[in-house]
Amino acid sequence: MTTITAIIIGVFGAAIGSFLSVTIHRLKKDQKGILLGRSMCPYCKKNLKWTHLIPVFSFLFLRGKCAYCGKKIGYHYLFIEILTATLFVLAFLNWNFLETAASTIDPSILSYSINYKTLEVFTFYILEITLMMGMFFYDLRFKEIPDKFSLPAIVLGVIGTLTFTPSNITSIGIALLIIAIFFGGQIVLSKGRWLGGGDLRVGALMAILLGVKLMLLALILSYVIGAFISIFLLISGKATRKTAIPFGPFLITGTLISVFVGTDILTAYFKLLGI
Repeated sequence: MTTITAIIIGVFGAAIGSFLSVTIHRLKKDQKGILLGRSMCPYCKKNLKWTHLIPVFSFLFLRGKCAYCGKKIGYHYLFIEILTATLFVLAFLNWNFLETAASTIDPSILSYSINYKTLEVFTFYILEITLMMGMFFYDLRFKEIPDKFSLPAIVLGVIGTLTFTPSNITSIGIALLIIAIFFGGQIVLSKGRWLGGGDLRVGALMAILLGVKLMLLALILSYVIGAFISIFLLISGKATRKTAIPFGPFLITGTLISVFVGTDILTAYFKLLGI
């Protein structure tokens, strides 16, 4: 039952990823009909059939090209579907809301029930993941983070904190102060060249979701991952020192790693230090 549920959630995640790819494009173009508008090829403007919209499989079947005009479809469409599906499954495995119990009549028969408190936490995180994926790919493509993704994520984060971890408010307050000083200082010193307001809002989201310890870990991971990828891009000739590289995707990557395995990383680190 757990495997079947994970597959269903993965398919749902891929569909959400597909929806996000359309939403990102229409937000940038300031187009109407984000929820109800028909999907169309951005090149030939022809409406797509439902067979062209099956997450992952349609892209592979069409070999990354429009079925009508043959123009190449960006690989980010495939990537966002696969990544969102993967994160949804990871969220389910981390907050598995299915409970099993052996039958009192026949122990070999298992009955399943739903732990609704765990389901609430799972729902909270897949909503946050959806918004973070929107920020991740929007910033990756257009080098900006729209408020329509970041602000709902922050509001949802505050609601989730008050609902699930109210005892963590002090830690979150300290984390927000650190973000305000660290990110705000960089924005002021660089006059917005190093970081922007969108990055500051992602930082606030990190503080709200993670608290002090995990947020610091997420920041370290973000800068380390960002440094490695930037060096790779420079060495490979795909970027120069003047190339603007969006930082939002690195911040979100660090945040997601910290959400799923941050506690394990810190435990292993402190154990290594003998603390």
